[in-house]
Amino acid sequence: LGAGASVSSGIPSGTDLEYAWMQEIESTIGLNEIREVAKKLQKENLLENDFEEIERAWIESKISNKPIPSKFYFDIYKLRFFPNRRNGYHYFEKIMAKTNLGFGYYPLALILAADKGNNLIITTNFDSLVEDALFLYTKTKPIVINHELLADYAGDMNIKRPIIAKVHRGIFFDPLNQSEETNELKAEWHDVLASVFQNYTPIVIGYGGGDNSLMALLEDENIQMKNGIYWCYAEDYGLPNEKIQNLIQKKNGYLVRIVDFDIIMFYLGRELFPQELDFSVIAKKLHNQIDLRIVNYAEEYRKLLKIENTDNECSTKICKNQSKLEFSMDKKIIEEQAVISEKKKEQNEMTAWDYLQRGNRHYELKQYDKAIENYTNGINIQPDIAYFYNIRGYTYFKMKNYNEAIANYNKSLELNPEYDAAYNNRGIARAALGEYEMAIADYTEAIKLNPKYKEAYLERAKAYRLIGEFENARADETVAIKL
Repeated sequence: LGAGASVSSGIPSGTDLEYAWMQEIESTIGLNEIREVAKKLQKENLLENDFEEIERAWIESKISNKPIPSKFYFDIYKLRFFPNRRNGYHYFEKIMAKTNLGFGYYPLALILAADKGNNLIITTNFDSLVEDALFLYTKTKPIVINHELLADYAGDMNIKRPIIAKVHRGIFFDPLNQSEETNELKAEWHDVLASVFQNYTPIVIGYGGGDNSLMALLEDENIQMKNGIYWCYAEDYGLPNEKIQNLIQKKNGYLVRIVDFDIIMFYLGRELFPQELDFSVIAKKLHNQIDLRIVNYAEEYRKLLKIENTDNECSTKICKNQSKLEFSMDKKIIEEQAVISEKKKEQNEMTAWDYLQRGNRHYELKQYDKAIENYTNGINIQPDIAYFYNIRGYTYFKMKNYNEAIANYNKSLELNPEYDAAYNNRGIARAALGEYEMAIADYTEAIKLNPKYKEAYLERAKAYRLIGEFENARADETVAIKL
């Protein structure tokens, strides 16, 4: 896995980072100052490229809106965070703190945990997305190799657990992100990975061979690959470079054109685990995990409150009364969860998500009354899911019951104030009632939450036209077309 596998999870690609760093250099540090730094680093042979060449690529990128060539990545990184490279690590830490697992990591976690021999990830990334996915979606704990001193574990064929081998280290282990560090693979990795490639068939996703370390190992003529190598490349970027094409030819491998990481993992997951990828299955799994954690937490909390009530140190009237109040609330949570669990166990009744799926089927058949009946049943079971109210609201909208639709969107937003689709849908319902100003306010909130929400721009443009604000309408339409 390379950086391309992390984009949909909120981690910028290498080319996006290059552009952002050059913007920051230009606006914050100043190009004149960075030119002097570049001269100093070039004298010490610490830059691979002439800064004038980097600067030309930057200007061309701004004009043409094309990415800066990836060969400049390490030099731009070095210049951006000179003289203290630890600032670069902190920069990545902040980015990774905001990640949200992209869809592709669910099927990947299933593949790694299935005990079918597909349990090894080799990655140049620093992020923790793979281990996060395994933690969230499976009960399998991976072996994470964050440093080359642990490399031997990657080659242990007796280990059945998922293994995540980070050849450039993890973010908290002094990661390798400078050209002189990534020009050559650490010696501890070489023999281990040479053995690995004789036993596994590698599938490459999101990796462009930009570093010379792992790429050099793959190119090594002495490295045998059991069944060749499958190199996935994103169709938007065209065929990979000549270096990669030559490698594929020499290793009797295959170039595989894909759209992106999430989609190729979706197809692999659907082929290998068709039932597991069903929405109701994963929803039920996640909710069961959450329910279980709530019950466990409540039970432990109740025990601690019991101890506190008998503790001589907590003898004041206020402390005792507070403990009793918290205990009664806690007991209520436990009893509610026990009733739900017992019902499911004894009656094998449908889950809220089962009702949702059935409601969706009725919706597709335009049987809106039956759809609403099923959504309501789901809400009765789990009344705290914002998504349920949003979809029931949209069904009321299709029935032209706009006030009821708005009431459902209100509830959805009460549960999740950052639900962009609910704002957009409420705006559509308000527009249907002729409340255009309020509709525009809703579309604006949706756009604030999701600046790439093209449908919200289009709906807001419609509303602006209806109140005669044609310039605003054209501005929104222009953004929608770009998106």
